Amino acid sequence: MIATPQDIRREDGIDYTIPRMSWSEADFAAFGLKNQLFHHRYHELPLFQRDILIDVLDDYPREWLQAFTMGPDPTIRADWQSVDIHPDSSGQDIWDAVEKGRLWLNLIFLQKYSQKYADIVEGMYDYVGEHCPQLGGPKASFTTLLISSPGAQVYYHMDESPNMLWHMSGQKKLWVYPAMDLSLVPQDFLEEIYSGEVSEFLPYKREFDDCAEQFLLTPGTVVSWPHNSPHRIENLSMNVSLTTSYQAPLQKRRELVQKANRYILRNLGVKNRSIEEVGIRPSLKRFSYRVINKIKPFKPTKHPHDDYVTDLQIDPSAPEGVRRLEKAVTASFSKHR
Repeated sequence: MIATPQDIRREDGIDYTIPRMSWSEADFAAFGLKNQLFHHRYHELPLFQRDILIDVLDDYPREWLQAFTMGPDPTIRADWQSVDIHPDSSGQDIWDAVEKGRLWLNLIFLQKYSQKYADIVEGMYDYVGEHCPQLGGPKASFTTLLISSPGAQVYYHMDESPNMLWHMSGQKKLWVYPAMDLSLVPQDFLEEIYSGEVSEFLPYKREFDDCAEQFLLTPGTVVSWPHNSPHRIENLSMNVSLTTSYQAPLQKRRELVQKANRYILRNLGVKNRSIEEVGIRPSLKRFSYRVINKIKPFKPTKHPHDDYVTDLQIDPSAPEGVRRLEKAVTASFSKHR
């Protein structure tokens, strides 16, 4: 763990590993199989209160603090832009800019930053794994704290790893779309997200919303969905959330099938590549990919967002919380790549 602000370091007598959720056995039995809205009490912890979060922003490693801005139209993905954070910007500066702008902050590697946040997530998944044998022993893999502006949004996308969204403050709308539907996620995109060749964002049409389930997230709610369900978000107010990803056997089986489709079958000119994951053919795919990749590792093309070049920088005195630079720079968070 790295050095943290005093409010995070000090002993407070709280056991952060205790699960703060009350779900029924029926809830656990359906977990991962359908969209679910649960309740939790993590939002009551001091770690998610405004003053401590400002201290966290003040101290957070800049290469782990991602900042983005975007437009109001969910169909115009090109409006999503990275935003630089000047090294002299204080936590208060960043918070004030988010309050007045259209900004989305991702505090990645949260578990590496503070043992207390790590304890929260470890406790969550120990509890979920104990009550959800169908997952085969999920392990927390990646946790991000989200702090975002009124009116901010995240465009239609699909995450490679199974994940959950824990809401701490504010209100936001969440649309969740059916998982593994090739009419919503084109097959090439599905494969290339798994191979790391493209980001998680997907082509979006407004009519997709006809088949989505919509949720209103308020403090103390959490939403889970089947693995690889596309989703998008629109904020109604200033928001703080926690997104947690986990690893499970299903994820690994799917990953190997998708990589076999991408690197073996597509290269052989096969057009209609099956996404089935159970049976002899999927098993042969996974075996073939492992063998060939070991002999001559497959190499993905360069990720399109590796450079994060931007001419925008957070500025709480600017009307929208960002100012335009005279010359484009590589965003402060690009170093973690």
